Amino acid sequence: MFFILFMVGIVGFSLTAYATDDSVPDWIKNNAKWWSEGSISETEYVKSLEYLITNGIIKIPIPITEVTAASTNLTEDERAQSFKVTLSNIVAPIGVHFFEKFEMTTTTRSAEDPFGKTYNFQDVKPTFFLESLPSADKKQFYKFVSDWMVRGDLLNEFNIDVDVLDGTGNTIQTWSFTKCEITSYGTYLQDITNFYQFSKVKDSEIRDRTNFSCVGVSLKSP
Repeated sequence: MFFILFMVGIVGFSLTAYATDDSVPDWIKNNAKWWSEGSISETEYVKSLEYLITNGIIKIPIPITEVTAASTNLTEDERAQSFKVTLSNIVAPIGVHFFEKFEMTTTTRSAEDPFGKTYNFQDVKPTFFLESLPSADKKQFYKFVSDWMVRGDLLNEFNIDVDVLDGTGNTIQTWSFTKCEITSYGTYLQDITNFYQFSKVKDSEIRDRTNFSCVGVSLKSP
């Protein structure tokens, strides 16, 4: 038996706590990973920490000797809030408002990026995915995906811009991908209740995911 060191972050501060390895439930370990990836909300993560403390699984040393403060001065309007996606180099450019999730999917993992969520400059072909709640306003996009499913080998590669928008709709940065193709697409039920839901409702929800592979990428800021 040995001890695990926790850095416990609870809404605005962090402190050091200890727990034995065999006493921590697997779902708690998963919650920590999901919270770091943004898959569950801070509130859900805090509830799992409260469970550990209430049931005596983790021990918080008394007196507390180290507290690290964490705060931001950014307002909801100032910080990044959504993604706007535009496809071009096709007959009619497709603008889609909005995708809930945009993530790079590099296959080159490192100690600095163990989950492969950043663009590795050595990657020959940048890849990424978009996730959203399927909706009627994206029908033009679904038709485009359908064409790639049926006639992908016959279609020309396209360009795609992913704009990171603040709360007022202004662009903070733009990821510009060139010579792209759709490699896979799927619609699925997200029914794990302790995941963060795009709809912000504590219930299952239907999502879709589109994976892309491109030849080039650049980052722009207005």
